[in-house]
Amino acid sequence: MGMSAEIIHIGQKNMDAILPILLIPLWGEGGGAEASVRLRWEGNTLFVRFMVSEPQLRRMTSEHNQAVWEDSCVEVFLQREGADEYVNVECSASTKMLVARGTSRCNRQHYPVEFIQTIPLTITILENSNARSRWRADLELDLVALGLMKGDERMEDVRLLGNFYKCGDKLDEPHYLAAAEIMTSAPDFHRSEYFIPMSFTDR
Repeated sequence: MGMSAEIIHIGQKNMDAILPILLIPLWGEGGGAEASVRLRWEGNTLFVRFMVSEPQLRRMTSEHNQAVWEDSCVEVFLQREGADEYVNVECSASTKMLVARGTSRCNRQHYPVEFIQTIPLTITILENSNARSRWRADLELDLVALGLMKGDERMEDVRLLGNFYKCGDKLDEPHYLAAAEIMTSAPDFHRSEYFIPMSFTDR
């Protein structure tokens, strides 16, 4: 399957009226996991809603900036067009997050836990049985606070690049899903050369 989208258009509709972007399995069949993401904006905030269905729900992370990617995890990677650094916001189904910035996988600078605690994240467990788990993550990202835009800019004038992910490195069946394809032989979400552009509209 090819890339879900070559450009992501983000508008201001009600979240329930927005078409989901399906995340595609990379580096394997996906281990039975399915996920999608919806996006909208208001002011300088990007609203993100992940919907996840997977065989196993892992929620072991107990502190921010820990190994959330080992849990049932969804992730947002964003980069300002023309910038070297990108920001990653990774959310465990336990409600703990990892937030960092940098130019590559190495030498990333974590945002302070006190800052992460101000980021609105709601995890809703819709179903959790031995056969199937379904959950939703609602995330609000202040792009000014994250350093991705200036306070006096209009969102319509901002160009971001990025990708959206679902993973679970320590699940019984590890999986890696993404909105945009990554052409590497081994799993690696930290590949900004495969980020896709996003545009913000007033529709």
